[in-house]
Amino acid sequence: MKHEIEIRTHILTNILIVVIVVAAALLGLQYHFAKQMAIEATGKTFHHLTDKITAVAQDRDRLAKEILSLIAQYPGMETPPSSTSQIELIRRLSILMRQKKNVYAIYTGYRNGDLFEVVNLESSSHLHCFYNAPNDARWMVTKVMNTPDGKRIRRMDFYNAMFNPLTSRTEATTWRVNSRSWYTQALRSATAVRSDPYVFADLKESGITYSKKMAGGAVVLAADITLDKLEAFCKQLKSSTESEIMMFSHDGKIFASSEEGKTRVDAYLEHAAASKTIGKILRYTRNGKKRLAMLVPLSKDAGETTMLGFSVDEATMLAPYIEKIYVGFAAAMVALLLMLPLVRFTTKRIVKPIKLLTEETYKIKERRFEAVKPIETNIIELKALSDSLVSMAQSIQAYQKDQKRLMDSIIKLIADAIDAKSPYTGGHCKRVPVIAEMLLKAANDENKGQFKLFSLEGEDAWQEFEHGAWLHDCGKITTPVYVVDKATKLETIYNRIHEIRTRFEVIWRDIEIAYYERLISGEEKSIAEAWKTKEHAVLLDDFAFIANTNVGGEFMSEEHKTRVRNIAKRTWIRHFDDRVGLSNAERLRLENISERPVPAQEQLLDDKPEHRIARTDFDEAAYRAQGFKLEVPNLLYNYGEIYNLCIEKGTISAEERFKINEHVIMSIRMLEHLPLPDNLKRIPEYAGAHHETMIGTGYPRQLIKDQLSIPARVMAIADIFEALTASDRPYKKGKTLSQALKIMSFMAKDAHIDAELFDLFLRSDIYKTYARQYLKSEQIDEVNIEALSGKT
Repeated sequence: MKHEIEIRTHILTNILIVVIVVAAALLGLQYHFAKQMAIEATGKTFHHLTDKITAVAQDRDRLAKEILSLIAQYPGMETPPSSTSQIELIRRLSILMRQKKNVYAIYTGYRNGDLFEVVNLESSSHLHCFYNAPNDARWMVTKVMNTPDGKRIRRMDFYNAMFNPLTSRTEATTWRVNSRSWYTQALRSATAVRSDPYVFADLKESGITYSKKMAGGAVVLAADITLDKLEAFCKQLKSSTESEIMMFSHDGKIFASSEEGKTRVDAYLEHAAASKTIGKILRYTRNGKKRLAMLVPLSKDAGETTMLGFSVDEATMLAPYIEKIYVGFAAAMVALLLMLPLVRFTTKRIVKPIKLLTEETYKIKERRFEAVKPIETNIIELKALSDSLVSMAQSIQAYQKDQKRLMDSIIKLIADAIDAKSPYTGGHCKRVPVIAEMLLKAANDENKGQFKLFSLEGEDAWQEFEHGAWLHDCGKITTPVYVVDKATKLETIYNRIHEIRTRFEVIWRDIEIAYYERLISGEEKSIAEAWKTKEHAVLLDDFAFIANTNVGGEFMSEEHKTRVRNIAKRTWIRHFDDRVGLSNAERLRLENISERPVPAQEQLLDDKPEHRIARTDFDEAAYRAQGFKLEVPNLLYNYGEIYNLCIEKGTISAEERFKINEHVIMSIRMLEHLPLPDNLKRIPEYAGAHHETMIGTGYPRQLIKDQLSIPARVMAIADIFEALTASDRPYKKGKTLSQALKIMSFMAKDAHIDAELFDLFLRSDIYKTYARQYLKSEQIDEVNIEALSGKT
């Protein structure tokens, strides 16, 4: 079974679902656009950082080029390293390096491979150790040149801050400046050139060499500028702990970075740089976290291989936007909570009239149509539904009344048809409901004994009983009229005594013929007449006996049965074929019977095979399954003349008795086959139990008192009382009240009928009320109630 909820909850839930779905969709869109905005903002930030770093780099380039241009003007810059008059040049260069602290060294290279270099030893703490310089050394002058004897040397002279010489050191070398890339690049360019960033071997820091050839082209000026200022600037520009700014070469080696100790870029960024994926936002994963990145060349110079890289954690960039989404979500939830009272009020306005409509539908379900009223509501659709409901109730009520009148008419039509079918039933089906309803009403009003807990409430319950009473004998419609009306033992469709009388007539004439044959043969007339008179007298007496037996007025003794069988043995001669002029049914019954050729000797009375009508289409298992216990004869009918004349009491054979009693079975089957609604389900019970007794000796189911409802027991009393007092039956005279009630008192004592109900029948004067309306005046006599109830 599906889960059921109230409509108010359903509407409220749907509204909340819609609000939540819309809010989720809006938040989803907000998240999507926020993410796009974050990415766009990241891109703008990256471009902004690029502009700043590029500006710094350009300032550095401009500074370096200005330094080179300035140095080129210094006198003695072209002096070879072998000269000893360079102290003034050293002072000038040192002054410049003091002013430009990121200029680590200035030097000149010569075509012969010689080098003259001034190094600021305070550029890094590594330099004193690397060059094994004196502690108070401030400047170092390096010269690479040939000695007069042709040896190649490197000479390092150390000076203090006042340019006083401290110590010198000379070592052999094969190093030549004309093999260095900055030197060769400068020779090929008319302007100053910049090398790719690289790590200075002595400084252990990244830097760039700027070089420019002098006017004559024989000497190249150069300056080493460290990137520490640029790296510090990158760290300064770093927006968060999760962001990175780096400068790296085409092979992924980092020269300057906002991250301490990082030497290589992420593999994804290295691959992107190699594939020239620059100027656009990239997304990749590092250590399970999504990151946003962008690569740009350090400058716009053609052939630039140094890249600037920017990387930031995506969640960090989205955090401010996500926070706004959370704030929006919280605001939406607060707004939703604030709206709940309004939603509840709105749903209440919808649900209240719906509940009222539901109550009206229950009235229709309970068929209280007159109680269905329109509801008050300003909702147009619900008002229209209410009006429609009222109209529908009125229509159903009118239709139900029409159907009830039709059903009552059909039921009474069936009862009238059964009563009209045979005068032997008379107005039985009409009168039994009158008695039954009066007695049931008395039982319903009684508040003691077995009636204390009995109650039959509601129009449906009374209608159910009324229909059951009217239909209690509906099964008689299947009972052949000649069986119900059978007044003599030999009667079927007609009284066969006339056929038998004809046979007696034939035998009478046979006696007459035998009398004349005796006279012709010479017998004395007096003897022949005496014989004839005696035979005729016997024949007349036998017929009188058979005719009287046929009426069935007295109990049939064994002696009388024997006489019937003896009379039956008399014979007569049949000269005509008994198989012509027959119906199809008669011919079928003779199919397996040997033909008797004429002239044939026949018995006066006989039980012939064709008199035995077989029972067909009888399902005993189904019969028993329905609870019927009435014994079923093997034959449907037995028309045997001897068999019927030997019926001990009355005129009905066992087969015919079953056929008559079967009307109750047929009533039950017919009624149970109907698709009766729940309020009429007990009609078969009420209609089918009026021949049951309190001790299980009745039929068709042999029920006992506890298995019979009070209405079913009422039906038995009503049926018996009407049958005893009916005065419109041709086969009997209606009994007086005292006679009928006396018989019923014996039946109550024998537990054939309910004794308490019979006592109530007497005490409530129902029999008097009924008698005044339906009995003849001569039937209404004094009744001793005390004697009948056993109280005297």
